Amino acid sequence: MNDKNKLQPTSGNQLQEEEVDLGNLFKVIGKGIKNFFNFLGDILQSIFHYFILFLIFIKNNLLKLGLALVLGFMVGLFLHYLNPKTYVSEMIVETNYGSGMQLYKQIDYLNDLVKKKDSVSLSNVLSIHENEASKISNFKVSPYQPSQNLYNAYDEYLLKTDTVYTRNYKFEDFKKRVDKYDLRYHQIEVSSELSTIFTKLSTSLIYLIESDYYKNKRDIKLNEINQKLSVLNKNLIQVDSLRKTYKKVALKEVENNSSTSTIQIAKSDEEQDENDIKLFETTNDLLNNISWTNQDLVRKNNVVNIISDFDKVGVPNNNITHKKYFRLPLLFLSLMLAWILIRQLNSYLSNYKSIK
Repeated sequence: MNDKNKLQPTSGNQLQEEEVDLGNLFKVIGKGIKNFFNFLGDILQSIFHYFILFLIFIKNNLLKLGLALVLGFMVGLFLHYLNPKTYVSEMIVETNYGSGMQLYKQIDYLNDLVKKKDSVSLSNVLSIHENEASKISNFKVSPYQPSQNLYNAYDEYLLKTDTVYTRNYKFEDFKKRVDKYDLRYHQIEVSSELSTIFTKLSTSLIYLIESDYYKNKRDIKLNEINQKLSVLNKNLIQVDSLRKTYKKVALKEVENNSSTSTIQIAKSDEEQDENDIKLFETTNDLLNNISWTNQDLVRKNNVVNIISDFDKVGVPNNNITHKKYFRLPLLFLSLMLAWILIRQLNSYLSNYKSIK
């Protein structure tokens, strides 16, 4: 009895302690949730406060900002009509042998000549008249349909690489290792005041990219492809000859073994069918390899292939972000905004001591 009386208060104390611990836990959780929502509310309140301050700033300076926009638009529109029309045309090229880097380098070089207004050097490089060179305003190069371009490069890599190496090599891993220079197709855009100059530029642009280094790589690759085609064609002829030989042997066996049992004939026919199937599969593999190699030969025949040439007549440049009546309003607005902010900062600094 004494032992039982001693145990009962002890269990009651344990329950009380557990209730106290749970109560404290819930209080801590509740306090944490309350602090989180208070923090979130403070952030939203601050955002709303600064948004109201922004609206007040716009309201107080709406006339000045509006005048800056209107003035910039009018000046830009005036200059737009004073300047001659600009025409653009695009050419899509396919680069081989790692010549993509050379393409981008040469386009940067041509743009540098345009910025320096060195029409003499530009005319010599592009083999055009100096007056025509002076009318060119910009060169631009970028990957053509970059997403699709990247998927094509990945498919080509999987096709030409052993599955042992590509089994765990995902597209995202491939994407990280590929630069824009490594992509297959690129788009060259030229802007000029002359609408009929673009077709004169194609040959010179390709010539700039095709250095001796890339031509040597091309010659070596073409030699390899031609040797591969020769071997594949010889193998195809040998396989066709072997199939004909098997057929002749099979016919002679049928003639010589007319007295053999039907079971032996069936076995012989089954073996012949298996041989025909293997040779047929070998022939298909050879034909597929010849087809792929011919496609490779067509593609690799040049350092740079022109997929789509420049148009004979360029189209007017309707990109609004390049127009002066779009850029000047933004410039005037930025200048007005900077002037207003500087005035307010100056006023704050002048009154800083009195505020303190």
